[in-house]
Amino acid sequence: MLIGKVLRSVRVQGLIRYLYGPGRHGEHRDPHIVAGFRTAPELEPALRADGGRDFRRLEGLLTQPLALLGERNYRKPVWHLSVCAAPEDPILSDRQWAEVAGEVMARTGLVPDGDEEGVRWVAVRHAEDHIHIVATLARTDGTRPDVWNDGYRVRDACRAMERRFGLRSTAPADRTAARRPTRAETEKAERLGRAEPARSALRRHVVTEAAWAQTEADFFAGLEAEGLLVRRRYSSRFAGQVTGYAVALPDDRGSSGGPVWFGGGKLASDLTLPKLRHRWSAEDAGRPLSGRHLSARTVRAVLRTTVRRVADEARTAGEFVHLLEQRGLLVRCRYSRTNPGQITGYAVALPGEAEPRWHTGGRLADELTLPRFKQQWSASRHGGHSANVLRYRGSVLAHAGSLARGRRVATTTRTMPDL
Repeated sequence: MLIGKVLRSVRVQGLIRYLYGPGRHGEHRDPHIVAGFRTAPELEPALRADGGRDFRRLEGLLTQPLALLGERNYRKPVWHLSVCAAPEDPILSDRQWAEVAGEVMARTGLVPDGDEEGVRWVAVRHAEDHIHIVATLARTDGTRPDVWNDGYRVRDACRAMERRFGLRSTAPADRTAARRPTRAETEKAERLGRAEPARSALRRHVVTEAAWAQTEADFFAGLEAEGLLVRRRYSSRFAGQVTGYAVALPDDRGSSGGPVWFGGGKLASDLTLPKLRHRWSAEDAGRPLSGRHLSARTVRAVLRTTVRRVADEARTAGEFVHLLEQRGLLVRCRYSRTNPGQITGYAVALPGEAEPRWHTGGRLADELTLPRFKQQWSASRHGGHSANVLRYRGSVLAHAGSLARGRRVATTTRTMPDL
């Protein structure tokens, strides 16, 4: 298995020195070049009399093409890729790592096969299980290379080399995964004592509201009700037409002091406004949606959120079950043995799976059992509703929109001893 991660920086000098240095914890051993725009021995930094490395020639060779571009340079013209193998995979030789680096540079288009005027680059190995590729984003013919979608091209190159060397295979990039928080976002959350980065928290809120909203107005109203800051983007051609949106946490501030905004597409590719509109229109048209592609964790989160909100609307066990069915859930009821018409428990599952994953209320959360709900409804009928009923807002992961709304499913009446 080969995993590549692309980073961008401004200066190549500090990066080269870091790759040849001891590392943060002394983990860098025997750093050396395995491949590059010239042969590895030609590019290897020379040893000084004191045993250190002289990086001036290598740094000069890498940065020369940047001078040709001048003001046309990328703001961050240094392209840095780390490619790591899985611990259980065999250790690759320098020659094999050189092949990996060459395949990456060719597939990304930074150095197409047979192109002698591609970017300048080196691949440094300082550990058994990974290499670092450093390139400057300027071709020697004075043009700027295209790095659009380089992450997907790196993924394709890694999968090709997995097949060539018989490594454990990884799935292709399908471009639908949620955007991962950056290192800076993660460190900021740790510094402020937050349980998770702002991007992750916002994604959960947006996915939850997108799954529940019946209309665009409902969606934005739900986000604002959750306390999020919401900014709509309007068309420059048609007055009043909303073309996108961004959200922010009220207490998440940037260096300028203003909110840190995330557009829907920066949270996950399926959370852009056009894709959400398509989802809502599909549901309104009655097209069947499936929960079969959701992970077990996501299924549980969707069910938990649905049950909590339905319990807020219901006033009796029968109404509770009826509303769950209206939301599109599969429902099983457990009935009293002494009073067959009395519901004493329940289990729910998402439709569309070959084998539904059933969850009882107690398995979803301690407070989601039917006896707890009955106490809540009883308090409501006796005037204590406002003091005793919590308004829950659950959290779900990406793709929670696969919850099928409006689909009626018959409730089974068999006894379930496992509830």
